Amino acid sequence: MKKIILTLGIATLLIALGLRAYFAFVPPPEPTLHEALADIVPSELPGWKIKDMDMAESPESSARITDFLNFDDAIFRVFEKDDTFVGLYIAYWTPGKASYRWAGSHTPDTCWVLNGWSREAREYGVPFTHENTEFEPAEYGVYSKNNAAQQVYFWHLIGGKAYSYQQKGNLYFLNSLIDIKNHGLNLRKEQFFIRLSSNKDLEDLKKTNGFEQIMNSLVTISRNSLAQNAQNQ
Repeated sequence: MKKIILTLGIATLLIALGLRAYFAFVPPPEPTLHEALADIVPSELPGWKIKDMDMAESPESSARITDFLNFDDAIFRVFEKDDTFVGLYIAYWTPGKASYRWAGSHTPDTCWVLNGWSREAREYGVPFTHENTEFEPAEYGVYSKNNAAQQVYFWHLIGGKAYSYQQKGNLYFLNSLIDIKNHGLNLRKEQFFIRLSSNKDLEDLKKTNGFEQIMNSLVTISRNSLAQNAQNQ
């Protein structure tokens, strides 16, 4: 038994040293975000009232959580037109800045529900397109609070690819192996967490003047991220 434990200990040490050497000699990929998110997302649209909210005011965050998430850039911009509300929340981490699982854990399924929202519906890996652009599959849910419901699409993008929300309980070591299987040894790709929410369904939004410009900003982000990370592979 002691021999087995010693062998496992030596193997673990060698793996740790090997990974440390790998990361020392293999630099992280270059970031794809070269403009401030506030400049990419429209700040003026005819007929819309637009307001920037503090990230700590979003359902995902509090001041404590926002500080802990340690974004490199972030925006929570709210658009209102007549009885239509659209919220766009984007958080960004440069390559190697945050754990994939930590950055992607603050979803509506957890943070909104903990803040008093009820989850009414949930779908995974939903196809999502805008005009001629096919996005990575989205996570989708309907959440309600105080008799008001919001339809929410969200993505956790790692190197331009959508992160899977498949979990294996609390087996964190196994989860780490899953990350390596899905993303390779270099777990230092840039990350975006994007959440698009509205009191209207997507088909109604597409018929609303100005919404296409909101979506165009997401097209810019997703195309740049996918193109750059394809070059790095």
